Amino acid sequence: MSNIYDTAYELEKNLREASVFTELSSAYATMREDKVAFELFEEFRNVQIGLQQKQMTGEAITDDDVASAQAIAERASGNEVIQSLMAKEQQLSQLMEEVNAIITKPLQELYAPAQD
Repeated sequence: MSNIYDTAYELEKNLREASVFTELSSAYATMREDKVAFELFEEFRNVQIGLQQKQMTGEAITDDDVASAQAIAERASGNEVIQSLMAKEQQLSQLMEEVNAIITKPLQELYAPAQD
């Protein structure tokens, strides 16, 4: 029987070699080279992190927080370089969801209601 950690490291290696990851990596490098896009991306990311921290600490998210997040999201999605990066992120996220469904299948089956 194989070691589950060896399998996990092999999965990591395969992910790094997958075209969806290499394309995301390339899109990220392109975005970093574009000063305007990179600054906008960092601003967008910082707003997201701030909102997540507020949620985790139970702090209320204000209407101003939401409006600010929506405004930066609109600006970011209007940038072609960031838009390309986000499309690649979405593709990788889809792959990760599919892999996660495969990995968690034993648990889903274990806790599935018994059918008599």
